[in-house]
Amino acid sequence: MTLLGVSTAVLADRDDFAALLAYRPDVVEFYGYRADALPAIARFCDENGIRPALHTPVSRDPAALPRRFAPTGPDPREAAAALRLTEATVRCAAELGALHVVVHFPSPYPPYPQEGFEEAGQEFLAATAALAREHRVPVLVENLSAHPLLCTPEQYHRALAAHPDLGVCLDLGHAHLLGADRGAPLGFADAFGRRIRSMHVYETTADRYPHHGHEPADPGRTRAEGHLGLADLLPELLRRTHPVVLVMEHGPVAAGAESAVADWLRELIHHHDAGATT
Repeated sequence: MTLLGVSTAVLADRDDFAALLAYRPDVVEFYGYRADALPAIARFCDENGIRPALHTPVSRDPAALPRRFAPTGPDPREAAAALRLTEATVRCAAELGALHVVVHFPSPYPPYPQEGFEEAGQEFLAATAALAREHRVPVLVENLSAHPLLCTPEQYHRALAAHPDLGVCLDLGHAHLLGADRGAPLGFADAFGRRIRSMHVYETTADRYPHHGHEPADPGRTRAEGHLGLADLLPELLRRTHPVVLVMEHGPVAAGAESAVADWLRELIHHHDAGATT
């Protein structure tokens, strides 16, 4: 059975966890909190029957979270910091009994030197896989679209081939921004299948993304308009991957608008689950 989740990205006030209840989520993915927020996260989830998940970075440093998460550098100090933050996030997830940890990979920031890139990436992935095994927490690598050396389904498949302990979080918007000729979401589904344990679901187009970011999923938007065409795409993705959870990762919406997208996704999941058991 696929669960329905929501990211704290939807919150206008990131400390107003109660606002998440309008989505009636099975899972909440908490993105970029300090470890001192864990008691409040645990209490909120326990009181509402919600399974927590974490998205790096989670920091044990009482100071502000780092501005950048850059696991492949090219600055080795940033790469080392990203690994420390990943370790902190996995440890916190183990304490919470979290469903998973999501890790952005690789570094999305220019410049993009080829020298040392593959080695840095494999070192980070090997260390992260070891953390997942040690703490018995699923760690999911989230696809990005910015790095020219690692963005397509084939490139991710090669990068993760030696690390079967790591799962995949398929970010639909990031995949869509690559364009159909470079794989798009269905290419990731074919490359990874059931290794995709989670999907970040939202709407976008290449021209809207810089101005609007992650927009709420909308069944009325079509591929002909440059959108993902989620009404057709999501059922096919569910069929090919059977993920543990779909996570709504759009930006804040007007009060009262939360249930529309959640109910639509919940109905899609229901039809998928019903078909998978017949």
